[in-house]
Amino acid sequence: MQLVETHISRHIKAELKIGDMSLSMFRSFPDLNVTLEEVSLIGRERFSGDTLLNIPRIEASVNLKSLLSGKEVVVNRFLLKDCRLNLITDTAGYKNWDVLIQDNTGTSASGVFVPAEEKGPAGKSLQLSDIRIENLFVNDLDYQNSTYFHMEHLDLKLKGNFSERSTLADLSLSVKDISLRHRNSVWLNKVGLDWRAIIKADLQDLVFEIEKNDLTMNDLKLNLTGNLVVFPDKYRMDLQLDSPETQFESLLALVPKAFRECIQDLKTNGDFKLNATVKGDYYTGHWPAFQVNLQVNGAMIQYPGLPESVQNINMDLNMTHPGGPVDSMQINLKKMSFAIADNPFNLFLYIRNPHDPQLNGGAVGTLNFANLKKALPLKEVRLEGVVNTDVTFKGMYKDIENEQYEKFVAKGNVDFKDILFVNSMFPEGFSIPRGQILITPASLKLNQFQANVFSSDFVLQGDLSGYLPYVFKNGILKGDFSLNSTKVNLNEFIIAQMQTARKDTVSMASRTSQRGTPVTEGALEIPENIDIHFTTQIHTLLFDRLTVKNVKGRVGLANAVATLKNLSMDMLDGNMVMNGWYNTRDPRTPEVDFNLQVNHFDIHEAYEAFTFIRQSIPIAMNCNGRISASMKFSSQLDQAMSPVMTTANGSGYVESQGILLKDNPAMNQLASVLKNEELSRLSISHLKIDFKLENGNIKVEPFKTTFAGNPVTIYGTQTAGGQLDYTLSMTVRREYFGSDINNLLKSIPGSGNIESLDLDAKVEGTLTKPVIKPDLSKAIKRVTKEAEKELKGNLLDGLQNLFKKKK
Repeated sequence: MQLVETHISRHIKAELKIGDMSLSMFRSFPDLNVTLEEVSLIGRERFSGDTLLNIPRIEASVNLKSLLSGKEVVVNRFLLKDCRLNLITDTAGYKNWDVLIQDNTGTSASGVFVPAEEKGPAGKSLQLSDIRIENLFVNDLDYQNSTYFHMEHLDLKLKGNFSERSTLADLSLSVKDISLRHRNSVWLNKVGLDWRAIIKADLQDLVFEIEKNDLTMNDLKLNLTGNLVVFPDKYRMDLQLDSPETQFESLLALVPKAFRECIQDLKTNGDFKLNATVKGDYYTGHWPAFQVNLQVNGAMIQYPGLPESVQNINMDLNMTHPGGPVDSMQINLKKMSFAIADNPFNLFLYIRNPHDPQLNGGAVGTLNFANLKKALPLKEVRLEGVVNTDVTFKGMYKDIENEQYEKFVAKGNVDFKDILFVNSMFPEGFSIPRGQILITPASLKLNQFQANVFSSDFVLQGDLSGYLPYVFKNGILKGDFSLNSTKVNLNEFIIAQMQTARKDTVSMASRTSQRGTPVTEGALEIPENIDIHFTTQIHTLLFDRLTVKNVKGRVGLANAVATLKNLSMDMLDGNMVMNGWYNTRDPRTPEVDFNLQVNHFDIHEAYEAFTFIRQSIPIAMNCNGRISASMKFSSQLDQAMSPVMTTANGSGYVESQGILLKDNPAMNQLASVLKNEELSRLSISHLKIDFKLENGNIKVEPFKTTFAGNPVTIYGTQTAGGQLDYTLSMTVRREYFGSDINNLLKSIPGSGNIESLDLDAKVEGTLTKPVIKPDLSKAIKRVTKEAEKELKGNLLDGLQNLFKKKK
């Protein structure tokens, strides 16, 4: 194991790890079974820590006789089991799988390292006859080109004598799930593939020719013929693909198997043609010539039990490339049309050069969703309304990027009327009572666009620019709107996002972020590729336990951050103005940074509404009154969008003209010490508290106020965990001492001169269980001093009386 790890590490820019190795004569007798477990390849440098390859198990059955004697080691079976391959190309174009070290032995134009032939100590060659891969998972994330490829449950069996110059390779390949997405376009979605073939392989010159073929994609039968030649720096292809079947019903086999139930017992007619050719060389920056044609003519589908059908389905799609740079590729959807209940819909699209597209497209027609539901089995879905579309566009995409809109033609409109969508996720419905989108090259103009989501309603008026870069190049969508609403319930949006995220997590347990780490769900996430700003006027907004009225101000959503500018709102019988931001660039740990100006909040209502106050100032539960405040506050949030107290920082002040404090455990203890129950229910006069917040720890600067007319100075700290350390320095008038203390004072000489006493109290313990520790040293000194004054005046008379008694 050490020899293998050391030897391979000389040739790769990655770390090879082998968990364990075992040898057995019993698992594949009479062969020697060699097993490697937990083999992984971990990146270095730019991709440090990323696992490129993980193979839980590698097995090889080696002919023992060939191992001990002879010039050839015979491996009768080689197996890779449950392999995981994670390929990443970062935004700069660096690849985590480019791990081979280039040296003088040779390197190809494609970056493929070609090592010189190495001889082992015995000079043995290697014979392979049975290669198997079981349950291979491949994930390819190309951030430079915004491309995502996913493949899982790949099983491969390959038999042949691979030590000979040439062999007939018996290939059996099965893949259950292939998905390919490029920017905002989905090219393949959970496609299944099965391929059985006999391939004539020239292993010296690396020429592979398909002799027998049985290929299916989601049960659609295809013919694949031709050959492939592998050179050190390129691949040469000459391949042909077509479908032997022409009935439109056969084309529906491309529907992913997960949705196959939706097309059971479907009635169809019409035909289709599919063919493709690939010929030429492929290497970095150069594509072979290819052509793909798909035609559908006069097709119809009708679901059993539904009164309407989708008629006159026609398609003419052509994809071509003459060979060379990718810029020469053309995608031409000459026609795509269908009709439902005599409502036709037509569209066309031409794209040349995906990197710098020349565009020509359009759509015209009517979608009546009431008729659509009569033709398509939209189970557990209520769909109503009408969308009228008449849109055309033509020109060079670069003219849009250069804002030379006069060179690009885009015009038309999309009208919405009485749209209603109801399902399990939107039980109260998603509706668009009315709205119009006017299309220009520069923007989409929304005219009085009304929408109702859950129990919230919105009216949008404004422009949405950058929509073409957003669609074609994953660009940034920009907008400037006025947003009016009678009610926005943010709680419903947060709950819906959490439910959707949980479903995604169940269906795709390997959901990861760009950094390859699991993405948690729960926080309200702001998309990164939008730059939209609203001038808001919301009558009622609901968030957590809070009801907010008259929300006015400016809200911006850009680069995964929501920014608030002079956002004013009425709440808690008072008013608040907010400035700051809410950041979800890392959705696992969203952050807030706000400046708040609060005027005349009701203290008890604030306690009920804000988690932060319940966590840090639980004494507010027992308070009545109003407060004003000015504060800066920043913190990370958890997935329930509550502050993580250990990350909270800020400063400010809280001010009040009067607070009534009742049923507070700390004050109950103080009342018990002074033997006066009136102190458990105190009226506090005007106060102003300056505080600092550092990592959840609160420091209160000394401030003066009065408890029921008794002056008091308060200062101290509390930790993020709720540990208290406050000091109350009070001057308490004698009338606030209970009868027990007053009777005791009366027995002390000079107590008649005492109208008040100074005392301190330490408030310790926790927020939920505060402990009062009185410090009576000041009061004792005062009583002692007054007693001494009285005793000095009466000392002689006292002594004389004492001696007279003795005589």
